[in-house]
Amino acid sequence: MIDSVHLSDSTIYGAAWAEPHTRSLFAEQNRVKGWVEVMNVLASVQAEFGLIPMQAASEINVCYENLVVDTAFLQEVAAGFAKTNHSLMGLINALKQRCGTVGGEWLCYGATVQDITDTHTTRTLLKVHQHFLAELIELELMLISLARSHQHTLMCGRTHGQIGLPITFGFKVAGWLDEFYRHKQRLMELKNRLSVGQLGGGVGSLSSLGIDALALQKVFMQRVGLNAPAISWTSSRDRYAEWLNVLAMITATGDRIGQEIVNLQRPEIGELSEGFIDGAVGSITMPQKRNPEISEHLGTLSRIVRHHAAHSAENLVHSHERDGRSWKGEWVIIPDATLAAGKSLSLLKLLLADLQINKARMQANIQATNGFIHAEAVMLNLAKIVGKQTAHTLVYDIAMQAQTSGLHFKQALLQNADVSAVLSPEAIEALFDLGQSAGACAQMVEQVITQREATRG
Repeated sequence: MIDSVHLSDSTIYGAAWAEPHTRSLFAEQNRVKGWVEVMNVLASVQAEFGLIPMQAASEINVCYENLVVDTAFLQEVAAGFAKTNHSLMGLINALKQRCGTVGGEWLCYGATVQDITDTHTTRTLLKVHQHFLAELIELELMLISLARSHQHTLMCGRTHGQIGLPITFGFKVAGWLDEFYRHKQRLMELKNRLSVGQLGGGVGSLSSLGIDALALQKVFMQRVGLNAPAISWTSSRDRYAEWLNVLAMITATGDRIGQEIVNLQRPEIGELSEGFIDGAVGSITMPQKRNPEISEHLGTLSRIVRHHAAHSAENLVHSHERDGRSWKGEWVIIPDATLAAGKSLSLLKLLLADLQINKARMQANIQATNGFIHAEAVMLNLAKIVGKQTAHTLVYDIAMQAQTSGLHFKQALLQNADVSAVLSPEAIEALFDLGQSAGACAQMVEQVITQREATRG
């Protein structure tokens, strides 16, 4: 029986909270093997600098190469942790039993838990970074195609939950596209700041690594594929906070798209909907329902990430040179938030690939406004003759009266003596031309697509 406590590890529900690629990177077996790999590289470099015996480094390397991180090994490490209550001592003692007569004595010489774990975490996040960047590029291509296809598809623009003015669906999608492009830029920009390893010793002073400490640190970082820090960052957690906050913004955009679909899929609106999978059940009590499950789950995942991003901001406040309250919390929030973000990106691609756009319903909803969606155009044209404030008051009064009486807005204008005195019936009719009603939406769609395609080279 598999004992799964966290939902992302659940045999039944795990697929809803993490996708396979990122899950494997944070799996316990890979984390432990990654820590041992960092220890192995460190020992090799320390031996080259004469800090530990060459035999010790050789034995540690043999141990690493032959180590099998299976259930029995993990249980042994867990027993060691329970006995010592130290984050790494259980692992060190388990390795010592497998490292020959010399190697075990020199494991983690002069290094701390944070040196090992921060370095491994950073290496892992850089692998995730590459994956997420590829996901964003795929999303960008999907959104470009969707925006282009619906550059001129008219629909109601809404503010405060109410219909305002006509827009195009492509305009809405181009807004999502432009936002994701900025997220891609942020992800690319943070890579250099994130690509820094940790090796500072007890208080970050490198006192345990001898007179060539900085040179040793530089070689170690080269071997693990990271940059050497200008100064130890045991108490500076801004790199990880930036990672989590960028993930919070990325998933919040996914949530925004999902929430838009949740609202526009409502039967009384019916303009967008998720693709339907035969056999999917919306409700066990209301069999007719087709719930926007993916769209809603994007919101759930985003809330998890945003919560952990807020936690990471708390970790920026550190006491002295090390504070367990802060950095140990990262062991929970970084994997959890990163897994949720990865699932969010995967689900968003699935959602957009099969998004259903009901253009007929979009048109019908515009017509259902009884012409009031053109009120701004009427007011602005009247303003040229009678002034803006006067025109606003006049159109407001006509609109309120027409809504009360159930009259079409155009008819109400034609019947109003003040409007008829300054606008001909033909001029009024022209103000209700839908072809001219969406302003510069199509042009802005073109601008966004052109800019995105240019940056793709």
